[in-house]
Amino acid sequence: MAIADLPLSVARALNLIRSLGSVSEAARDLGVSQPAISKSIAQLEKSLGTPLLRRGCRLLGLTEEGAVVADYAQRADLLQNQVLTRLDDARSNRTGTGRLGSFGSSASFQILPRALSDFARAYPAIRLEILEFPDAELEQALEDGIVDLAIMSAPDRDVFEIASVTSDRLVGLASERHPLASHEPVTPDEMAGYPFILTKGGSAPLVERWFAAAGTAPRVAHTILQVNSILALVEADLGVSIIAEMALPKRQGQYRVLTLSPDAPRSFGFVRKSETARSFAAEQFWRFCCRNPIG
Repeated sequence: MAIADLPLSVARALNLIRSLGSVSEAARDLGVSQPAISKSIAQLEKSLGTPLLRRGCRLLGLTEEGAVVADYAQRADLLQNQVLTRLDDARSNRTGTGRLGSFGSSASFQILPRALSDFARAYPAIRLEILEFPDAELEQALEDGIVDLAIMSAPDRDVFEIASVTSDRLVGLASERHPLASHEPVTPDEMAGYPFILTKGGSAPLVERWFAAAGTAPRVAHTILQVNSILALVEADLGVSIIAEMALPKRQGQYRVLTLSPDAPRSFGFVRKSETARSFAAEQFWRFCCRNPIG
């Protein structure tokens, strides 16, 4: 007999018989008849090929095999109680884990630390796991259910819900020694005249569209993922660059932040896929985002 075939109701009856010493008292506790329990135990003994009760004794007890079956009932009930407790905690927003997607530097530097810190103070037992993706992959991660929600550029599609939208803009970067450092706003044609350091972060498509709208393209000399690496190359006068303003670190280095012309704004917020099953932890963080706007 497979463990899946072992009837839990009979195992529970045996566990009660072990503590009460009586089939009739076990039946009363379970709300069934004594003959029904006796018949079920006899059928299980036949299936297992071994006696489960020590019959003929003044106080009814279990055989060694019967005790094993009774122990199974105890463990099963304990596991069930643990599961129900965890579910109740999740429903009460006391515990749980949510998966939050992020598009990188702008969110990591400027938004998520404060938002997650405020949320942790309100719900200390809920854990949020942050997963970073490029913008192009983040939307697919939402589609595939890899993340429960994300902070990202606001998508146009109706299958997504958006909360707490805010705005950012692109800015140019040049070393303090660069000719463009004292000339702003900077146009696409002017930026295209110098070696360019292209970000591999989430704002890369917006940078490329900014140049393309003016009928030009950057002279890409380097393609870099990390903001700090881009700043180091700019400070070394190895090229100019464009990144999101929110991605800039708080420290000021040997570079100039340049206004662009035309302006290149972008909007983003917390996003989730509509009509998708999600954990209570993720739902609670979404409601928190709706109540606490970015910025």
